[in-house]
Amino acid sequence: MNNQLASNKIIRRLGGWYILLVVAAGQLIGFLGAIPGLLTIQFNVELGDELRQLLVQLAPILILFGQLILLGISWWSTPHARKRLDDWARNKLHADKNEEFLAWREITNFTTRFAISAVLVNLVVSVLPVFLVALSRAEAISSAFQPTSIGSPAPVYILLGGLAALLGAVIFSVLMIERFTLPSRLVLLPNDFETQLQARAGALLGAKFQVLTFGLIIIAVAIIAPVGYQQTIRVIYSEISSFQIFSDLRTQSVLLSSLALVLGIGFSYYATRSISDPVRDLIATFQKIEQGDLSQRVPVTGTDELATVASHFNRMISRLDILQTTLEQQVNERTKQLSATNEVGRVASSILDPDKLLSRVIDLFTDQFNYYYAAFFLIDPSGKWAELKEATGEAGRVLLQNRHRLEISGKSMVAACIRERSPRIAQFAAEEKQRFENPLLPYTRSEIALPLIVGDRVIGALNVQSTKESDFGPELIETMQNMASQVAIALENAHLFQEAQQSIKELRAIQQQYLLEGWSGFTARKEALEYEVGESVEMDAQTMQAALNLRDQILGQITLESTEEWTPEQQNLVDAVATQAAIALENARLVSESRQTAMRERALGEINSRIWASATIDGVLQTVVKELGRRLDTSVASIELHLDDEQ
Repeated sequence: MNNQLASNKIIRRLGGWYILLVVAAGQLIGFLGAIPGLLTIQFNVELGDELRQLLVQLAPILILFGQLILLGISWWSTPHARKRLDDWARNKLHADKNEEFLAWREITNFTTRFAISAVLVNLVVSVLPVFLVALSRAEAISSAFQPTSIGSPAPVYILLGGLAALLGAVIFSVLMIERFTLPSRLVLLPNDFETQLQARAGALLGAKFQVLTFGLIIIAVAIIAPVGYQQTIRVIYSEISSFQIFSDLRTQSVLLSSLALVLGIGFSYYATRSISDPVRDLIATFQKIEQGDLSQRVPVTGTDELATVASHFNRMISRLDILQTTLEQQVNERTKQLSATNEVGRVASSILDPDKLLSRVIDLFTDQFNYYYAAFFLIDPSGKWAELKEATGEAGRVLLQNRHRLEISGKSMVAACIRERSPRIAQFAAEEKQRFENPLLPYTRSEIALPLIVGDRVIGALNVQSTKESDFGPELIETMQNMASQVAIALENAHLFQEAQQSIKELRAIQQQYLLEGWSGFTARKEALEYEVGESVEMDAQTMQAALNLRDQILGQITLESTEEWTPEQQNLVDAVATQAAIALENARLVSESRQTAMRERALGEINSRIWASATIDGVLQTVVKELGRRLDTSVASIELHLDDEQ
C-alpha cells in the first residue's frame, strides 16, 4: 500500500513521463541480468590489445545508443497512455471511452512490445556489430605441438556471451518494467468492463512462461557451453599445465553455473510474483465480499489471463451489487407503496366526511409520492361533468377557486378513463392525443388517470401528473389503482353515512315534534302534572336537578333538596331514575292515548251501528242527536238539514 501511494505521488509529479522513468529504471536494473553473459566473454575471449581497446570503446557507445532507441520506441508507442497520465496528474481526467480504450491497449501491450523491440534493437545495435568487428579481426590459433592451425573462436564466444547478456538483460528489464508500470495500469484502468476486456493486449501466461523457459535455456547453454570448448583449445594449443587448465575449468564452471542459477531464481521469483500477487488480491477480495461488502473490486494488475479473470470477476460483482441495490430499492419502494396504501385504508376507515377524506388522501399523495400534481374529480348529478373536488399545489388552489370541471364526453384523460372505466396512462405526455393541456401545469411530462369505481358505477377519477417521463411503472400503477378503489369505496360509504345521518336527523325531528305535540295536548287536558313529597328546606338547601329527557326532548325535571351535599353516586342514581322515568311516562301517555282512541273507536262503532239500524230520515236524525248528546254529556243537541235552492 505504501509503495502504491509513493508511486501515485511520482505519477502526480511526472504524468506521462513516468513511463520513460520506468523504462530507464528497468534498463539500468536489467544490466544485472547481463552479468553472466559478460563474464562468459571475459573468461573465454582472449583479444589482442588493439582489438580489446576498440571493443571497450565501441561496446558502451552501442549499448547506450540501443537504450536510447528503446526509450524513443517507448515514447512513440504510448501517446494516449501518456496523455491520460498527464490529465490524471492535473486532475483533468475525463471519461472518454475511445481514449480509455487506446490508453489501456497501449499500457497492457507495453511490456510485450518492449521485450520484442529490446531483443531486436540490442541484437542489431549492440551484439552483431561487436561480433562482426571481432570476426573481421580474428587471428588464427596455432601451436608447435599441432601441425594445423584453427580460426579463433573469440567471435563465437562474443556472439554467445552477447546473446546471453542480451536475453538476461531483456528478461530482467521486462520483469521490472511489468512490476513498475502497475500503478500506471491502475490509473489507466477503464471504468467500463467491456473496454477492459476488449482493449487488453498483453501476452498470455503460456507465452510468457514459454519465452522465459526458452530464454533461460539459451542463457544457460550460451554461458556454460563455451567453457569446455575453450579449455580444450587451451589444452591443445597452449603450454599451460593441465592442472591449471582443469582448475580454471572448475572455477569457471562453478561460477557461471551459480550465476545462471541465481539468474534463473531471480527470473522465476518475479515471474511467480506476477501470478501470485493477482491471485492473492483475488482471494483477499473474495474474503471481503463473503463478509457482505459488494463494493470491493479486484485490482486489475496483470496483462494476461489473470487480468481477464479479474475483469470478469469485477463485472460479476458489479452486477451483483447493482442487483442487490436494485432489489433493496424495489423493496423500499414497495414498502413505501404498501405503507401509503395502508395509510389510505386507515384514513378511509376513520373519516366519514367526503371533503375531509379527499383532502387527507390528496395530502398523502404529496407526502408519500411527491408528485407534481394530483387531483380528485367526481361526477356531478347530471352525469355530464367531472368536477374538481380536491387538488394539490398552487395550480390546484387556483383550479378549485375557478370551479374547474371537465366534460365527460370531451378530450381529456380524466374523461377518457371515466368513459372507458379503465386507467389511462401517458408516459410521454406530449405524445398523448386524449389529453387536456392545462396552462397552469406546464411542466407535466407524464400523466395517469384512474377511475373511481364502486360496484358497477364510476363515481369519478384520480389524476396524477409528474415532471418526469415514464414515471409510472407497473407496480406503482397497481398501487395507485388499489388506493383509488379504496378511496371510491370510502367515498360511497361516506355518502351513505351522511344520508343515514340525515334520515336519522329527520326522524329525530319528527319524533321530537310528535312528543311535543303529544305532551302539549296531554298537559292541556290536565290542570297540573306535578307531584311533591316532603317539605322544602329554606336555609342551606342543597338542590339537585335531573331532566326528564326523552329523545332529546325535555319533558320535565326532577328536583331534590337536602341539607347535606349530594355525592356523584347519588347524582348518577338520580340521572338513571330520570331516564327510566321519562321512558315510563312516555309509555303511560301512549297507553292513555291508546285507551282513549279505543274508547272513541268503540263509541263510534256503537253510534254507527245504531245509525245504520234506523230506516227513516227522522230516525237517523234522532239517533245522531241522541247518541252525540249522551256520549258527550251535553245539555242541548240539535241537527238541521239545509238544502241549497240555488243549485
